[in-house]
Amino acid sequence: MALGNIGDPVALPALNRMLNHPESMVRSHAAWALGRIGGHEARQCLRVAQQTERETEVLGEIERTLEMI
Repeated sequence: MALGNIGDPVALPALNRMLNHPESMVRSHAAWALGRIGGHEARQCLRVAQQTERETEVLGEIERTLEMI
């Protein structure tokens, strides 16, 4: 969440890796943070994650985030 609040695109690779974390809460927060940073690269990360994510909560966060970007 802190990375999203800072909003620095340098955090995009780390947040993208967190989209594959075993804990769904971490994946959800990573999706939110990517949305806060925004931009094409963040959108691409989220779209890829959307294709493989199985948790309803995380998918919901990804979808809400994609709508905001």
